[in-house]
Amino acid sequence: MLFTPHIVFPVDFSERSKLVRPHVISMAEHFRAKVTLLHVIQIPIAWYGSTEQAFPVMFDIPAMVADGRQQLETFFGSAPPGLRVETVVDHGDPAARITEYAEQQGVGLIMMPTHGYGKFRSLLLGSVTAKVLHDTKCAVWTSAHTEDPDLPRHDGYRIILCAAGLEPENAGVIRYAADLASSFKAQFRLVHAVSTDEYVVAGLHQSAMDASREAIARLQRKAGTETGLCLKVGSVSSVVRASALEHRADLVVIGRGRLQGALGRLRTNAYAIIRDSPCPVLSV
Repeated sequence: MLFTPHIVFPVDFSERSKLVRPHVISMAEHFRAKVTLLHVIQIPIAWYGSTEQAFPVMFDIPAMVADGRQQLETFFGSAPPGLRVETVVDHGDPAARITEYAEQQGVGLIMMPTHGYGKFRSLLLGSVTAKVLHDTKCAVWTSAHTEDPDLPRHDGYRIILCAAGLEPENAGVIRYAADLASSFKAQFRLVHAVSTDEYVVAGLHQSAMDASREAIARLQRKAGTETGLCLKVGSVSSVVRASALEHRADLVVIGRGRLQGALGRLRTNAYAIIRDSPCPVLSV
């Protein structure tokens, strides 16, 4: 099993959140998973820490919870027959509550849009998404992080691209992506970025490419897969984006690590890949 059949869909009632609905329904139906619609009412941290404000702000939390629950009940509209949906309303820091809920309930997958606003949108992921990606242990599906608020119409995954680093643990990422592609009967390809730093000395270009190709071949043997490889020179995020566009990928699968850990080059670029990808990204 690729993941525990329990999907959490954090809902903030934004337009991008609404556009993720068909993706969540499709994934849940495919894996026969339960869906939890989780709405977290964000209370400013300062409200918890001080009662000496000149103009205290009052929050009627019970009323806000009731309103959130009522909105969640109609959020999916007429859910497909057989789809198990539950609603949960909480309050506090959204990223922390999403992560805590996922861990406490043994959630297998979190599906959420990315958010970024203004002229820095191309540089940043939304803070909630970034924190969830950093802290959670389960797989996270994120929508394409584009200026266009519309998401492509979802009618299944036909082409799945796996961005693979050269570290030994990437064999598991490759195997995961291959199994996912098999479950959707989708085409499956690998992509690896060869950094310009790896052949900065004149004459090492071809040797760096050959070494990367051999390393990926070893990972494929370990993963028990045999599929095509896109090997390109450049930054990880730009290479993954170019390959996704070239092959018209519907989904990119990547490995994801914690910032405080010892990470490989691909994992340190996870946020950039998600930010620049033209299609949804599933990070594991």
